Amino acid sequence: MMQIWPLGKLESWAARQPLLRRFIHPDISPERNQHIIIPVNQVIRGTESVVLPPMVVETLIDHASHHAAMNQCLCRRAEHCHSFLREIGCLFLGDAAGQINPEQCRVLNPEDAKTHAHHAIKISLMPMIVHSAFDAELLGIDFHRMLAICFCCDCCCTVRQNLRSGPREFGDTVLRFPGLRVEAGQECTGCGICLEVCSAHALSLVDGRLVVGESCKGCGSCALACPTGAIQLNLDETNQAMERLLALVKERTTIG
Repeated sequence: MMQIWPLGKLESWAARQPLLRRFIHPDISPERNQHIIIPVNQVIRGTESVVLPPMVVETLIDHASHHAAMNQCLCRRAEHCHSFLREIGCLFLGDAAGQINPEQCRVLNPEDAKTHAHHAIKISLMPMIVHSAFDAELLGIDFHRMLAICFCCDCCCTVRQNLRSGPREFGDTVLRFPGLRVEAGQECTGCGICLEVCSAHALSLVDGRLVVGESCKGCGSCALACPTGAIQLNLDETNQAMERLLALVKERTTIG
């Protein structure tokens, strides 16, 4: 499986080349890829204050028919990560999770799947909902009956790397969590630190104040980096946000 991993890097490079882009575009299109980053270590403010990642992950696990955890994170293994444990791999959910080669994963019951997720979140690995044709092809499973929850590190995450360096079209495959808003308060000093950590290049300074653009993916990195605590993550009513998320997932795949 790891032998064909470099093809993903090659595809990303080719999609940045003007003469090759039109041949690669279908493989990096929103129709074949969807990613939703769930911010960690942030209290999300709305009608109530919630810690979003455990709630989202548990809801998806409860809706899934099968659960399997990869024995290793493919990104961290490929990038030879020294910052986070390689043994904490993606969770695959849905009927197709039962088709993964047992040498590559561990079949889990719902409670063990939640334990796996909570451990990843505890050590600040960022969960990301992923529906990727490349993952399905890599594992030899049915694209339409699988969903992954990837536990990313900023140094190795393929999605974040593609957001930073392109191709431009890849940004359309990464969606902000439904109802999540990133906003800067009066405490903003215009220091610009947040601009340096934004993978989506969605932030700018206007008259010394932070402006959050529409391309923001809601990962929360800017809020974590802000030295004055000026950046907050706000969420529409929690139950409605979860309903919108499940509807978004069901549009793309049947995980049950």
